[in-house]
Amino acid sequence: MVRDSLGEAIVHYALNIRFEDLDQQVINEVKRRVLDSLGVALAAFTAEPVKIARGIARNYKSNIEATLWGTPNTAAIDWASFTNALMVRYLDYNDTYLGKEPLHPSDMIPTLVAAAEYRRLGGKDLTTAIAASYEVGVRLCDAGSLRLHGWDHVNYIGIAVTAGLAKLMGLDENKALNALSIATVPHAAMRQSRVGELSHWKAAATANSSRNAVFATLLAMEGFTGPDAPLKGEMGFIRQLLANEFNEKIILELSSIPSPKRILDTYIKPYPVEYHAQSAVDAAREIRKEYGKAIEPDDVDYIVIDTFKAAYDIIVKDPEKWDPKTKETADHSLMWVTAVALMHGTVELHHYRPENIRDPRVLSLIRKMKVNVDPELDKLYPSAIPNRVTVKFKDGRELTARVDYPRGHPKNPMTDEEVENKFRMLTDGILTRDQISTVISLVRNLENLGDIKQLVKAIIV
Repeated sequence: MVRDSLGEAIVHYALNIRFEDLDQQVINEVKRRVLDSLGVALAAFTAEPVKIARGIARNYKSNIEATLWGTPNTAAIDWASFTNALMVRYLDYNDTYLGKEPLHPSDMIPTLVAAAEYRRLGGKDLTTAIAASYEVGVRLCDAGSLRLHGWDHVNYIGIAVTAGLAKLMGLDENKALNALSIATVPHAAMRQSRVGELSHWKAAATANSSRNAVFATLLAMEGFTGPDAPLKGEMGFIRQLLANEFNEKIILELSSIPSPKRILDTYIKPYPVEYHAQSAVDAAREIRKEYGKAIEPDDVDYIVIDTFKAAYDIIVKDPEKWDPKTKETADHSLMWVTAVALMHGTVELHHYRPENIRDPRVLSLIRKMKVNVDPELDKLYPSAIPNRVTVKFKDGRELTARVDYPRGHPKNPMTDEEVENKFRMLTDGILTRDQISTVISLVRNLENLGDIKQLVKAIIV
């Protein structure tokens, strides 16, 4: 039998939470995240890595299958999970949490949908599993920082999504703990995925953690055992990946079965850029609006961006971020997204076309930039996400804007209408108008769906 007090707290929590334990606000937030995830996934339907993954997935059939989103086709549940999670993550447009460790919690939703679909479960089961997985994932992020030790945040996704999978797949606590162990010990993901020029794998890393979680859950269902003490062991997760810098209390509190509420602390993105840059885009938009027209390189003497250390480390310091050549690098460049927002008044998906990434005017604006870590702004992170943008114009004017809480942050939340409009914008030309209305209606009534397959069938492109 696997023994691990932290793992036991996680699986006991996930398996014992009931739909009746959820606050209405949490239920509504789950719905918003499901709709947001479907939108960003469908918008990535034709992306190159998604097409590669979907093409391979179709070759793998099984008695345990789930639908490849956007198609009528099914594949083995691990491949369906990988492909659908890749779709959600690829555009870097899904939700975020920032604690000691950053996370994109909705990366877990496609895998939980796949399990619910396979088991022919309904919306209440899915909603409960999503809320529980968010609770575990966000608490892990508050307990310790993986990135400071060179490891990737997706390691937390593997743990949290296994908890939700175990619930949906009907595992008992012993099998669930074995699943968590098998998902965790063999699959430590390095942060190298997010350093330098970024590749397709940046978006696939969480998809792979979810795929590993599915594989582990299937093994554990049949009695396959995992390593003892996966989290707390002498060569386990917390020692090896966190150098024992981990606040166990935050996880052990789950033993009291608190109602899951941490989804309410996570953020929806209004722009397809890395989250630490969201407030810089808001600030640049304010300056662009005040200036009254597109800000061109010839208008500008210099630009200063004052930010916080986490943003500097993740989306500034690498030389590639100052001269991005790929979509994956551009959306992780504080300078690039700020320049685009100053020129165009926003950042949208079409700005990531290859010719737009290398727009000489954008690159020229970047060359006029200086980025500083401001100690006062740094003190506010992660409670706030502060960026201050200052543009000195050649005509002598100087415009400055600072935003601490970008749109979509819990302290500056997007409305339901804004979330639905984001879905409409993302799926325009991909789904028909009738399909868009149907999907929105199904998600609004998610808890009343008797079979989650109704929702999956509604998004066939």
